[in-house]
Amino acid sequence: MTVEFVPAAHVRAVTSAIAAARQRALDDCGVPPRVPEAAYWEETFEANAAAVLAAIPDVELPFDRCVRYRFFGQRGRDLLVRPFVARTTTDVNRIRQVLDWHPPPDALASGGAGGPTQDVELLYRHFSFPDTAVGAFDYWLAMQELWASVRWVHSYVVASAEEWSRIVTREGWEVLHTVQAFEPAVVRADGSFRLAVLVESPLQRFQIALNQIEIGPEHALCYGEPVLVASGPRGYVV
Repeated sequence: MTVEFVPAAHVRAVTSAIAAARQRALDDCGVPPRVPEAAYWEETFEANAAAVLAAIPDVELPFDRCVRYRFFGQRGRDLLVRPFVARTTTDVNRIRQVLDWHPPPDALASGGAGGPTQDVELLYRHFSFPDTAVGAFDYWLAMQELWASVRWVHSYVVASAEEWSRIVTREGWEVLHTVQAFEPAVVRADGSFRLAVLVESPLQRFQIALNQIEIGPEHALCYGEPVLVASGPRGYVV
């Protein structure tokens, strides 16, 4: 199987476009109420999803579909949500009531308690993306944005030796494993994609981990155990 790499220039361009889309969506939603209710958060996440997908044009939904949300509450600083796809004309209040919360797919990488879900039917199968390494990478980014965990919102994709050096040469960092390739790597096989992506997270402790993700034939995400490659100083409290 051939390993393909996503150019660092593309990584920076698409992640910058996503960050700008996030900010526009937040600005458009205005100042949140003093005690936001579920309706506010659902509208905010839906606006963010629409803005992010507009910033990644190769990841597509049918013209009559959009991403909707159910908000379940807050745990620490993490907002517990579940994205799903519906027709733009559908009243989704009844759908929201029958959905249960479960952690986003990247939270189950360590073999956590994750049972069967309806995410393929409710979310993944509705999307299309180019059958290329870049297409798979962009789709993974889009899904990470839709699940919108607090960890992901604060994360940074490391895609070049320069970025790696800029981070790990700071005081308090220790490199645990030598990294030979920094650009996201993608392997295509039998309708599936396997990705390996370096991601810096600043929560609790600054760390860079090699994330291993499989995108199945039905576009579902399955995470392998991340490999910690560098550890830094104490991070943000969550």
